[in-house]
Amino acid sequence: MRESKGYQLLTERITKEITIEHILVVLKTKFPTELVDALVPALQKIEDLERLKDLYRQTIHARSIHAFAQKLID
Repeated sequence: MRESKGYQLLTERITKEITIEHILVVLKTKFPTELVDALVPALQKIEDLERLKDLYRQTIHARSIHAFAQKLID
């Protein structure tokens, strides 16, 4: 069965939002909340879900918020 375009777009949007939330949860356990919150607009601008998934994996290994921010803008 083929999914409608609307359903597909909704699924992608929800997946994007959940992935961003997961990124923020990991970052906030490692770094000060106010520094992490400053990255939210840049994360929300990313449309490529694969890029967000890659950033999520990078949150696990980030040694500093600065290092993660560099990955975010690269």
